[in-house]
Amino acid sequence: MACGEEPAADPDLSSYSNDPVEAALAAGFEVDTVGVRNLAEGDTLNLDEGLTIIETTRKFAAHGEVFAWEFHAKTLNPVKLLVARWKDSSSQLELIGESPTVVPERLGLNKIELPEPIPVRRRDMMGIYMKEAGSVPFRKIRSWKALIMPRPLERPYTRRELFTMYGWRYGVRAFWRKPDSATEQSVPK
Repeated sequence: MACGEEPAADPDLSSYSNDPVEAALAAGFEVDTVGVRNLAEGDTLNLDEGLTIIETTRKFAAHGEVFAWEFHAKTLNPVKLLVARWKDSSSQLELIGESPTVVPERLGLNKIELPEPIPVRRRDMMGIYMKEAGSVPFRKIRSWKALIMPRPLERPYTRRELFTMYGWRYGVRAFWRKPDSATEQSVPK
């Protein structure tokens, strides 16, 4: 390199940022979210053990893959991300994918990169499972719809009647991308 020249760009995008969302954007992916915009708005913590929460108000808008998620932690109890879809005309839920269980690193915002992306389809739903007492707070919202039950999802399907509908919006958000959007941008048209 001659004096005054700019150093060559590092082709390794992992050195761009420790943030998986910024790295996906830098790689040219279209990134979108499902969940709450203001993760810290939750004002109530449910201390029941073994809660499964499925967000039904906001759903994935297209086919893609979830690659990261974030949540606001009020305690350091473990949390797991879930992805589910309706089966048999909304009478059963199918568990499509789940993250490893994580213990929050800190109170407040926690962003987690998934070791393997979870494929999603349009209208799939995001949720969380808290095996121990609650960690992620919620806020009561008029016209919000979250399915909640006091146990984990069953495989392969969980009956809809096991859930109760609440107007509780939990402080969680999933980041998803269209798997081919980065390559589409690099291909000349």
